[in-house]
Amino acid sequence: MTYHLVVVTVENELLRALPATLGDSVDVRIFDSANDALWELRTNPPEAVIAEVDLPGMTGLELAEIIPNFEIQTNVLLYSPSLNDSVRKQAESLGVYRFLHGPSAADDLYAAIQSALHDAHQAAEAAAAEPEPEPEPEPEPEPKAKPRRMSLRQVSAAPPAAKSSADDEPKTERRDFTPARVVLPSAREREQAAAAAEAAPPTTPTRSGLASRTRAAVDRKPDTKQKTEPAPEPIPELPGRRGSGTLVVTAENINAVRKNMSQLAQELGAQSVMLTDRAGMVLVDVGTTDSMLMMSVLPLLSMSFSTAGQVARQLQEEDALTVYIHEGMNYDLYCFDVVQRFLLVLVFNKKVASSKIGSVWINAKRAIRELRDNLANA
Repeated sequence: MTYHLVVVTVENELLRALPATLGDSVDVRIFDSANDALWELRTNPPEAVIAEVDLPGMTGLELAEIIPNFEIQTNVLLYSPSLNDSVRKQAESLGVYRFLHGPSAADDLYAAIQSALHDAHQAAEAAAAEPEPEPEPEPEPEPKAKPRRMSLRQVSAAPPAAKSSADDEPKTERRDFTPARVVLPSAREREQAAAAAEAAPPTTPTRSGLASRTRAAVDRKPDTKQKTEPAPEPIPELPGRRGSGTLVVTAENINAVRKNMSQLAQELGAQSVMLTDRAGMVLVDVGTTDSMLMMSVLPLLSMSFSTAGQVARQLQEEDALTVYIHEGMNYDLYCFDVVQRFLLVLVFNKKVASSKIGSVWINAKRAIRELRDNLANA
């Protein structure tokens, strides 16, 4: 069979001679930069990758840190002609298959590559050979119960009900009702009553009902105009503060935040770097971009990241990193979630400069760590 090997080198003659050294059994593809190699890894993953430690744009260590995120069965080897123990420790922490450095690196190169190719192929075959879990058998349906036959029984008629004692009691004799006689006052008596009512002094009617109770409550209400206390002065809000919690943008840390974002824009060549809240409102921005376009794009990004935040909470991930990537004909856009409180948005105008996914990933992760430290020092 034919193995596939990706080599990332600039001018190393030993690595560039690998196609002739390994022969026809290994398909060798050579790239001058780590970014170009990353695109090849995504489309046609090889069994092994060997790269120089010192590469322009993205180092071999940074390449080794990115490759596991692609979830491909590829062994990574790093090569350095000089001894470097500090780089070796970093390579081991990243899970590099083999770190070749020093004078013996050239002698061990061929055997290390063959071992990496063989082990990756064996791991891929083992993963493919794992049997799929058998589906659980469906439970057999329970037999239906046979309907019971109802037997007819002759029901005897109920005995006649006994007469109640109330029927035996003697009925009370009904008496006729005679209404009482009503005597109306005479005309003279009515005139005397009217004259007495006119001579009596007027009396204040007694209040009753809801209206009287309401009026009484108003009469008992104290006069608030005489005892008006001065209203407390409102507490001035710190300029630039957004939201609540331990991570906020304030007037004290906004300069440090802007400095980190400016450094990120210069390193990557981005036309605009923005820090927004979860609703898509811009808190800090660096560079220039089409503001009208971003006003419609940022709320859409916030909606997608709200769903991603719910997924992280369901998985009980407190420090997950969510990223959205858009690669288009006119714009490249990257959006990173910052501790589920903010969004870091990078915009590349392809008419000015294009983006490189590897460099964006490495530098953005570093910038997010620095932003977290700055936002925590509020």
